[in-house]
Parts: sequence; C-alpha cells; structure tokens
Amino acid sequence: MASLSAGRLSLCDQARGRIVSIDENTMVFALNCWHCDWEGPESGPLTACPACGGVLEFSSQNVLGRDVPHRVGRVSDFDTLMPIVEPTANHPEFDLPYTPLVHAAVLSERLGITLFIKDETGLPTGSWKDREAFVFFDRLRRHGITDIVLFSAGNTGTALARAAGILRWSRLHLVVPNSSCERIYGLSCFQHDHVTLVFRDGSNDECIEYAREYSNRHGFTREGGFTNYVRREGLKTLGLEVIHQARDLGVSFDWYVQPVAGGIGVYSFWKAHVDSGLAASQPRILGVQADVCQPFVSGWQDRSPTLEPRHVPEHVAPSPFVRVLRTRKPSDSYGCLFEIQSRTGGEFIGVSDTEILAGLRLFYEEPYFRDAFARRDVIVGLEPATALAGLVKNVHRGVIPRGASVVLNCSGAAKPGDIDPAWLNGVLDVAPAGVA
Repeated sequence: MASLSAGRLSLCDQARGRIVSIDENTMVFALNCWHCDWEGPESGPLTACPACGGVLEFSSQNVLGRDVPHRVGRVSDFDTLMPIVEPTANHPEFDLPYTPLVHAAVLSERLGITLFIKDETGLPTGSWKDREAFVFFDRLRRHGITDIVLFSAGNTGTALARAAGILRWSRLHLVVPNSSCERIYGLSCFQHDHVTLVFRDGSNDECIEYAREYSNRHGFTREGGFTNYVRREGLKTLGLEVIHQARDLGVSFDWYVQPVAGGIGVYSFWKAHVDSGLAASQPRILGVQADVCQPFVSGWQDRSPTLEPRHVPEHVAPSPFVRVLRTRKPSDSYGCLFEIQSRTGGEFIGVSDTEILAGLRLFYEEPYFRDAFARRDVIVGLEPATALAGLVKNVHRGVIPRGASVVLNCSGAAKPGDIDPAWLNGVLDVAPAGVA
C-alpha cells in the first residue's frame, strides 16, 4: 500500500498538487463545496459542507491533467480518476469489464437518429448501481466505519449488499420500503451477516427520514444518498467508459438519456466529462421522470433554480410501472442538477404509464435485447423503459432533432415482480420467467 500511495501522491503533485496529506494507510483527497467557496481535505465520511451545509464534491483538481493509462477494458482503467486507495484490480469481483455500447439499428431507423444503448443489465446484480460499490466501501474502510445506514428501494441496496458480503469490511443497515419487499427479499446477496434489512411503510422520502432517525438512535453513520459523493464518483465510471468507447467507435454524442429519481445519474455523467477535461463538449442530458412523481420536471418547467413546495407532489400515486423512480422531494440534488442542465442545454421530461409500457416493448424491437432474453432470461427494467419513453417523446416534440446522435443508459434489469408477462405479449415468443 505504501508504494502505491507514494506513486499516487507523486502523480497528483505533478497534476495539480491538491492531495492534502498521505501516509501508508490513508490518502486524503481534496473536496470542494458546490454552493460556497469552502474547500479542504476529506477528514471523514462527510456528506455536507462544514461551512454552509451544501453538497460536497470530489474536487476535479484531484484528477485534471491525469491521463487514463493503457486501457485493458475494465473498471480499474479509471482508478487514477477515482477517490480510492485500494486498487480495484486487487478485487476481481469488482474489476468489471466495460459494459456493451450497442448500436440500436432498428430504433435508430424508426426514430431517425443514431442511437447507442449502454447495456448495464449484465453487471453482477443486473444494475449500474454495482459501479458504486467498491468506492463506497473503500471510503468506509479508510475511515474505520463499521456500520452504515442507508435507504434503498432496490438497486443501490442490492449492489451494496452484494459488496458487503464479499468484502466484509462494514455492515449495512438497509431501510427498505415495504413496497419493495418482494423485489429484494429473496435475493441471495442479502443472505449474509453483513446486512440488516429494516422494512418500513411509507414513501421513499418517509423511509429516508426514518433512516436518519435509525442512524441517530443507534449511533451509526448515515450514508447520505445524493450527498454521498463517493456514490456519485462510482457511477462516474459509466460516463468514463462511454467517452472511451465512443472514441474507439469514432462517434460523438449530442444527447445522453438517463432515468431520474434523485438525480445522481445526471450528475455522474456530467462529472465524468468535467474530470476528463471535456466539460465544454459534453452531450446534453435528458433526464426522464414518471408523471406520477416528477419534481425535477415541475421545477424545470418553471425554470426555478430551487425546488419549491409547489413542485413536490403531495403523494405518489401507486403505479405498476413506477417501482423505483418515486423520490418526491430531492432537495439535496435539485439545485445542482438545475445548474448542470442550464449550463449544458439539457432538459427534463415526464412520461406516462402508457408511454413507459411502450418504451419497454420498444426495447424488444432490437435483436440484441431479444437475444439477451433468450440467452440470459434478462428483461429490461422499468427505469430504462422510462428513459426510452422520454427519448421517443422528445424526438417527436423536435427537442432532439432527426439525425442527432444519442446514448441511452439501460440502467438495469427487471427484478422479480417488476414485470407482468402480459405487457410483452406479441413482442417476446416466451413469457419471461421469474419476473412476475
């Protein structure tokens, strides 16, 4: 560890000199606040600015000017751009190969655009949230955190539970809404002694508040959601992969399409380009929400830089097509995302249940996804279906022009109970097993 750390310090000194201190066990990274002028060392598992309480970032000054070394097509290619000390390559369960960037020829012709889909369904838990796991636990270990409390309606909790069972560095206390019980309770990644499941009635927001109360009552560290910058940094690897895969293919993208609950995916894709020195030329970002819960859309339509009470739905109507994208009040992230979208010419849009269903079925016009079902019994999740529905809607509205080049995050596969096989009648030859 000492030789690795010393090498990292030398590289960072040559780049910007923003690493604050180092010893053979701990590297301290520079942080900055999104909202004020504060900057300083990572002195612990911070989730808020010590000066103003705002959102903290892993400072781009840690990495600007640093090249990605010779690539081998795995996540460890980007270790030099991440807030980690332990090399990812030391843990092959997390040093995952790049996920496919698929040219969707059929949908490209149908929509009159050039569409590529980043397929995350083949990751270990079937979701792009697997990208968060290693950097998340690396920070906990560096700061001696043995117990961590977090909320998750599914994908984040599943990815982190898997990692907790493999690494056994820290124990998760996972607050889960009862509505997601069926989705996760039988999954093997939860069947070990490094995760405690705490089921709770209520919306995502109510469960987030309960996680706060639970952590205070037991004296455990709370994870922080969007304000936990290491999760945002872990998801940044998708954007870094897209940058390099696009170069290899000789394409450049005009738009990136992302389903949105709390907004972490929009930030992470933007941050990948900032940290790569590509902020001025990055794609515009389309964030897509379900109509039943669309606070970002409501605020954006008002061009409001802050999330106001009128933008927050009083309740989220039950919908079989909206399992995860149900965050009513993303107060921590809204201001950041509003600024990102304003800077880059991005957009938020809402879609109906009918449009989400149509988006799900559209995936199976592509031979690639029909083949994925035949080979792996994998069904695209409702979140990617939401993203595709938003893309179709904005092409038809003319916001995304004909001829545009677009990349869409197929962020994960359906979990048990998510999909009614009847929704795919006439699209797949065999009703999907194990999804309803």
